[in-house]
Amino acid sequence: MADALHRIAEGWQKTLPFLAVLGAALWLALFIKNPASEQAMFAALLVIYMVHQIEEHLWPGGFRQYANAHVFKTGRDDWPVDEGGVALVNIAWVWVPIGLAALFPDALRWVGLGWVGLTFVNGLSHIGTTVRFRGYNPGLVTSIVMFLPFTIWVFAAEYLRGTLSGGEIAGLLVAGVLLHVPIAALFVIPFRRKTPALV
Repeated sequence: MADALHRIAEGWQKTLPFLAVLGAALWLALFIKNPASEQAMFAALLVIYMVHQIEEHLWPGGFRQYANAHVFKTGRDDWPVDEGGVALVNIAWVWVPIGLAALFPDALRWVGLGWVGLTFVNGLSHIGTTVRFRGYNPGLVTSIVMFLPFTIWVFAAEYLRGTLSGGEIAGLLVAGVLLHVPIAALFVIPFRRKTPALV
Protein backbone atom coordinates (compact mmCIF):
# COMPACT_ATOMS: atom_id res chain seq x y z
CA MET A 1 0.00 0.00 0.00
CA ALA A 2 2.76 2.41 0.97
CA ASP A 3 4.64 1.63 -2.25
CA ALA A 4 1.53 2.28 -4.33
CA LEU A 5 0.92 5.62 -2.63
CA HIS A 6 4.56 6.56 -3.15
CA ARG A 7 4.30 5.76 -6.87
CA ILE A 8 1.14 7.87 -7.14
CA ALA A 9 2.79 10.78 -5.31
CA GLU A 10 5.84 10.54 -7.53
CA GLY A 11 4.13 10.14 -10.89
CA TRP A 12 0.55 11.46 -10.86
CA GLN A 13 1.49 14.57 -12.83
CA LYS A 14 2.75 12.44 -15.73
CA THR A 15 -0.84 11.36 -16.39
CA LEU A 16 -2.03 14.96 -16.78
CA PRO A 17 -1.56 15.46 -20.56
CA PHE A 18 -3.50 12.26 -21.31
CA LEU A 19 -6.22 13.06 -18.79
CA ALA A 20 -6.59 16.64 -20.00
CA VAL A 21 -6.93 15.56 -23.65
CA LEU A 22 -9.35 12.77 -22.70
CA GLY A 23 -11.36 15.16 -20.54
CA ALA A 24 -11.55 17.75 -23.30
CA ALA A 25 -12.70 15.13 -25.82
CA LEU A 26 -15.36 13.84 -23.44
CA TRP A 27 -16.51 17.39 -22.73
CA LEU A 28 -16.93 18.09 -26.45
CA ALA A 29 -18.84 14.86 -26.93
CA LEU A 30 -21.16 15.38 -23.96
CA PHE A 31 -21.64 19.12 -23.58
CA ILE A 32 -21.02 20.90 -26.87
CA LYS A 33 -24.78 21.39 -27.36
CA ASN A 34 -25.27 22.84 -23.88
CA PRO A 35 -21.93 24.30 -22.79
CA ALA A 36 -23.43 26.68 -20.22
CA SER A 37 -25.18 24.04 -18.12
CA GLU A 38 -23.80 23.72 -14.60
CA GLN A 39 -22.73 20.14 -15.31
CA ALA A 40 -20.80 21.35 -18.36
CA MET A 41 -19.24 24.12 -16.28
CA PHE A 42 -18.07 21.72 -13.57
CA ALA A 43 -16.70 19.26 -16.14
CA ALA A 44 -14.87 22.09 -17.91
CA LEU A 45 -13.43 23.26 -14.60
CA LEU A 46 -11.86 19.84 -14.04
CA VAL A 47 -10.21 19.88 -17.47
CA ILE A 48 -9.03 23.47 -16.99
CA TYR A 49 -7.56 22.55 -13.61
CA MET A 50 -5.63 19.69 -15.20
CA VAL A 51 -4.13 22.08 -17.75
CA HIS A 52 -3.18 24.38 -14.86
CA GLN A 53 -1.59 21.45 -13.02
CA ILE A 54 0.47 20.65 -16.11
CA GLU A 55 1.99 24.13 -15.92
CA GLU A 56 2.52 23.86 -12.17
CA HIS A 57 3.96 20.37 -11.95
CA LEU A 58 5.09 19.18 -15.40
CA TRP A 59 5.70 21.76 -18.14
CA PRO A 60 7.62 23.74 -16.96
CA GLY A 61 6.69 22.47 -13.49
CA GLY A 62 8.63 23.24 -10.36
CA PHE A 63 5.79 24.55 -8.19
CA ARG A 64 6.87 22.48 -5.17
CA GLN A 65 10.46 23.66 -5.41
CA TYR A 66 9.34 27.24 -6.01
CA ALA A 67 7.12 27.28 -2.92
CA ASN A 68 9.87 25.85 -0.72
CA ALA A 69 12.47 28.29 -2.07
CA HIS A 70 10.43 31.50 -2.20
CA VAL A 71 7.48 31.17 0.16
CA PHE A 72 9.01 29.09 2.95
CA LYS A 73 12.68 29.81 2.16
CA THR A 74 13.80 26.43 3.53
CA GLY A 75 16.57 25.70 1.06
CA ARG A 76 15.05 22.24 0.54
CA ASP A 77 13.15 20.99 -2.50
CA ASP A 78 10.82 18.66 -0.61
CA TRP A 79 9.95 20.37 2.69
CA PRO A 80 7.51 21.48 3.86
CA VAL A 81 5.83 21.23 0.44
CA ASP A 82 6.52 17.60 -0.38
CA GLU A 83 5.55 15.16 -3.13
CA GLY A 84 2.94 13.42 -1.01
CA GLY A 85 1.28 16.65 0.06
CA VAL A 86 1.19 18.00 -3.48
CA ALA A 87 -0.40 14.79 -4.76
CA LEU A 88 -2.95 14.80 -1.93
CA VAL A 89 -4.00 18.38 -2.60
CA ASN A 90 -4.25 18.02 -6.36
CA ILE A 91 -6.02 14.66 -6.41
CA ALA A 92 -8.15 14.58 -3.25
CA TRP A 93 -8.81 18.32 -2.90
CA VAL A 94 -9.20 19.17 -6.61
CA TRP A 95 -10.01 16.18 -8.82
CA VAL A 96 -12.36 14.39 -6.43
CA PRO A 97 -14.75 17.21 -5.42
CA ILE A 98 -14.88 18.76 -8.89
CA GLY A 99 -15.29 15.37 -10.53
CA LEU A 100 -18.11 14.43 -8.17
CA ALA A 101 -19.82 17.76 -8.79
CA ALA A 102 -19.62 17.11 -12.54
CA LEU A 103 -21.16 13.66 -12.07
CA PHE A 104 -23.86 14.81 -9.65
CA PRO A 105 -24.44 18.49 -10.49
CA ASP A 106 -27.80 18.77 -8.75
CA ALA A 107 -26.88 17.10 -5.46
CA LEU A 108 -23.41 18.66 -5.33
CA ARG A 109 -24.18 22.02 -6.95
CA TRP A 110 -22.76 24.05 -4.09
CA VAL A 111 -19.64 21.91 -3.99
CA GLY A 112 -19.01 22.65 -7.65
CA LEU A 113 -19.69 26.34 -7.21
CA GLY A 114 -17.51 26.43 -4.10
CA TRP A 115 -14.63 25.04 -6.11
CA VAL A 116 -15.26 27.66 -8.78
CA GLY A 117 -14.69 30.16 -5.98
CA LEU A 118 -11.55 28.31 -4.91
CA THR A 119 -10.28 28.42 -8.50
CA PHE A 120 -10.85 32.18 -8.75
CA VAL A 121 -8.94 32.74 -5.50
CA ASN A 122 -6.18 30.40 -6.64
CA GLY A 123 -5.78 32.43 -9.82
CA LEU A 124 -5.50 35.64 -7.83
CA SER A 125 -2.96 34.02 -5.50
CA HIS A 126 -0.67 33.20 -8.43
CA ILE A 127 -0.84 36.81 -9.58
CA GLY A 128 -0.24 38.05 -6.04
CA THR A 129 2.77 35.74 -5.71
CA THR A 130 4.23 37.12 -8.93
CA VAL A 131 3.78 40.68 -7.69
CA ARG A 132 5.29 39.83 -4.31
CA PHE A 133 8.36 38.03 -5.63
CA ARG A 134 8.62 39.96 -8.90
CA GLY A 135 8.86 36.98 -11.18
CA TYR A 136 7.12 34.04 -12.78
CA ASN A 137 5.70 31.28 -10.60
CA PRO A 138 4.53 27.91 -11.98
CA GLY A 139 0.83 28.19 -12.75
CA LEU A 140 0.77 31.92 -13.48
CA VAL A 141 0.00 31.76 -17.21
CA THR A 142 -2.96 29.39 -16.89
CA SER A 143 -4.24 31.44 -13.95
CA ILE A 144 -4.39 34.54 -16.15
CA VAL A 145 -5.63 33.01 -19.41
CA MET A 146 -7.88 30.24 -18.03
CA PHE A 147 -8.74 30.46 -14.32
CA LEU A 148 -9.82 34.07 -14.11
CA PRO A 149 -11.72 34.33 -17.42
CA PHE A 150 -13.51 31.02 -16.85
CA THR A 151 -14.54 31.62 -13.24
CA ILE A 152 -15.67 35.18 -13.99
CA TRP A 153 -17.75 33.83 -16.88
CA VAL A 154 -19.33 31.17 -14.65
CA PHE A 155 -20.33 33.68 -11.99
CA ALA A 156 -21.57 36.17 -14.60
CA ALA A 157 -23.62 33.51 -16.41
CA GLU A 158 -25.15 32.27 -13.15
CA TYR A 159 -25.98 35.80 -12.08
CA LEU A 160 -27.50 36.83 -15.41
CA ARG A 161 -29.80 33.82 -15.54
CA GLY A 162 -30.86 34.33 -11.95
CA THR A 163 -29.38 31.16 -10.47
CA LEU A 164 -26.93 33.02 -8.23
CA SER A 165 -27.41 36.30 -6.42
CA GLY A 166 -24.70 38.85 -5.82
CA GLY A 167 -24.64 37.87 -2.15
CA GLU A 168 -24.26 34.20 -3.02
CA ILE A 169 -21.36 34.97 -5.34
CA ALA A 170 -19.70 36.97 -2.55
CA GLY A 171 -20.23 34.01 -0.23
CA LEU A 172 -18.65 31.65 -2.76
CA LEU A 173 -15.60 33.90 -3.00
CA VAL A 174 -15.28 33.79 0.79
CA ALA A 175 -15.64 30.01 0.56
CA GLY A 176 -12.86 30.02 -2.02
CA VAL A 177 -10.57 31.68 0.52
CA LEU A 178 -11.61 29.32 3.32
CA LEU A 179 -11.09 26.25 1.14
CA HIS A 180 -7.43 27.24 0.89
CA VAL A 181 -7.00 27.03 4.67
CA PRO A 182 -6.63 23.21 4.86
CA ILE A 183 -4.14 23.35 1.98
CA ALA A 184 -2.04 25.98 3.71
CA ALA A 185 -2.26 24.15 7.04
CA LEU A 186 -0.92 20.96 5.45
CA PHE A 187 2.38 22.72 4.83
CA VAL A 188 2.45 25.57 7.36
CA ILE A 189 1.99 23.30 10.39
CA PRO A 190 5.15 21.20 9.81
CA PHE A 191 7.03 24.35 8.82
CA ARG A 192 6.12 26.12 12.06
CA ARG A 193 6.81 23.05 14.17
CA LYS A 194 10.00 22.13 12.29
CA THR A 195 8.63 18.61 11.87
CA PRO A 196 8.49 16.26 8.87
CA ALA A 197 5.80 16.86 6.27
CA LEU A 198 2.36 15.60 7.26
CA VAL A 199 2.00 13.38 4.18
